[in-house]
Amino acid sequence: MIMEWLPIPVLFLLGAALALTVNFPHIPDQKARLAAHADNVLNVSGMVFAAAVFTGVLQGTGMVDQMAKWMVDVIPAGMGPHMAIVTGVLSLPLTYFMSNDGFYFGVLPVLAEAGAAHGVSPVEMARASLVGQPLHMSSPLVPAVYVLVGMAKVEFGDHTKFVVKWAALTCLVILGAGILFGII
Repeated sequence: MIMEWLPIPVLFLLGAALALTVNFPHIPDQKARLAAHADNVLNVSGMVFAAAVFTGVLQGTGMVDQMAKWMVDVIPAGMGPHMAIVTGVLSLPLTYFMSNDGFYFGVLPVLAEAGAAHGVSPVEMARASLVGQPLHMSSPLVPAVYVLVGMAKVEFGDHTKFVVKWAALTCLVILGAGILFGII
């Protein structure tokens, strides 16, 4: 993979075939191993494709840019000097409901530009934008969540009901600490 002799997906398939053959030389054993992991693979694959389509539609149609501009227009002018805090609060729902690419490459630059107009540094905006990551990691757009939920044999809805409140609280504690320490 490091030498890039072949595309990474091809190398992965060759490596997986080799690992199955070496570790499970009998075909029934190989089938059993594949069947044991099929649920997770299908869930994650489906989620990756769905997230890619969702992200592609949002970015390819220009919706992310329009949403970002609309948000800046909706934020009262008096909040301008506090754009880092506004960005930290907005990062919770936005990174949960959209991909990180959509937020960090589409929305954040517009918010950072609005913050810069009011004297808020780009570094402060970047720090504030990270506040929503604990909540984002429980988003339905994160394929790893499906793997973990499947391995734990928990329903995704039950997982979400339990985790979202704690993740949101963690985000608010991070925002508060950032404000308290003066980095946001």
